[in-house]
Amino acid sequence: MPRTCPFLTDPDQVRTALTEAPVPHAPPVRDPIGLAWLRAHVPRFCDGPDHARRRALVLAELDRLSPAGLRARARAAADRPVAHVEVLIEALALPGASVDAVKIVAAHYHPHEPGSPAADAAVAELVAACGGTADEVTAAKICVLVQACAATDALLANVRETETTGTPDERIARTMHENPPLRSTRRVIDGELVELDMRHPGLGFGVGPHACPGREHAIALAAGILEGAQQ
Repeated sequence: MPRTCPFLTDPDQVRTALTEAPVPHAPPVRDPIGLAWLRAHVPRFCDGPDHARRRALVLAELDRLSPAGLRARARAAADRPVAHVEVLIEALALPGASVDAVKIVAAHYHPHEPGSPAADAAVAELVAACGGTADEVTAAKICVLVQACAATDALLANVRETETTGTPDERIARTMHENPPLRSTRRVIDGELVELDMRHPGLGFGVGPHACPGREHAIALAAGILEGAQQ
């Protein structure tokens, strides 16, 4: 798919942009409950006080999850097609949430991705699974599931494709350094939407205020799945 905005590749400029430049913002939406509502209530697509408040809610959800516990669960579930999402659903005690709904939302999550009625319905399904209250706490739970979905899947694919020796932790560390799953992200620089090249050492989980808050959890899930596959 061709790029539709400038592409910034210099690693120093990329780091500066990640630290200082705002993300593309999602417009405020309260109803109906769908993809636009989710984008408007997660920390990924806002800055300032809204971002700080919503990120704290995501961190609170992550604080409930032990990376060691996730690793053990993932090891036991390694033969499942989307084990990392299933493990998170179980660990967050959201039995009504479906892996399929998380996958659909993840595929349409970013504002530059097209929406769809299926994605709106999937968001509504996940809100119901989280108790039915459409607020920032519910959005934080969904955020944890959705942002772990494609990223961890891509991390595992890259590890399996290029790193065949060493322990799971060593394989993951090399992959995050040399072939991270996040290839690019977007920021607004001087009023213009710019795509940032994330294929630089140390940028696998991002830097700055929007750096991935679930780094330890993602590594634990991926390592557990790799360990389970070796048994």
